[in-house]
Amino acid sequence: MTGTGTVQFGTATIRYTVSFSPRRKKATIAVYPDTNVAVTVPTGTTHDSVQDLVQKKAPWILEQLGVFEHLAMFDASKRYVGGETFLYLGRQYRLKIAVGGKKQSVKLVGGYFEVTIPEDMRPELDSVRHALCAWYKEHAMQRVCDVVRIYAQRLRLDPPKVTIRHQLKRWGSCTKDGTLNINLLIIMAPMSQVEYVVAHELCHLRYKDHSSEFWDLLRLVMPDYEIRKERLRREGWRYVL
Repeated sequence: MTGTGTVQFGTATIRYTVSFSPRRKKATIAVYPDTNVAVTVPTGTTHDSVQDLVQKKAPWILEQLGVFEHLAMFDASKRYVGGETFLYLGRQYRLKIAVGGKKQSVKLVGGYFEVTIPEDMRPELDSVRHALCAWYKEHAMQRVCDVVRIYAQRLRLDPPKVTIRHQLKRWGSCTKDGTLNINLLIIMAPMSQVEYVVAHELCHLRYKDHSSEFWDLLRLVMPDYEIRKERLRREGWRYVL
């Protein structure tokens, strides 16, 4: 026997299918790349119990959906040619490529990323991409560290070590030694989403899991975190380098 249902978490609506199995002893939830959320429960489980389970696991479900949406769009790769657009802090900038000088450089001038490639290098995809990645990483570190200091103070924490990495599956993570790993691509998002990722990971310095205490702490320092989280889930596929 199967059925369907919906659960509201913040501004997000989670639609799921539920299957009842007489051989199942406990409930499981699976999230698939086609965005299907499948719940399997023992026969006799009530609708309210299924709803409560999905509601409890909603943060994890939305995180998995965001990963699949991001990966699905990742193949829309950039060509790194003049006129192509790139995001920075939520705004689009056109790429302008010049050849000259002794070293590569990137400048944000008006509505353009101006990338200069040395005369002894061809302005190919790899050279332009390398220049842009280096620029993004430098500016991501500056912006993220500024946000870390602000929210660490609100949480009464010492600012932790920060690393910036190009990751596919996570916007951020917190290691056992308290280091924050932040995805390079988040610097393409508006500052509200950058702040959400940083605050989320800082709260993990207090609570390692996604318990109710974790979400209560995040809500304390960022009352609108659910709105920011949902926007990142919807828009994250656009942040491609």
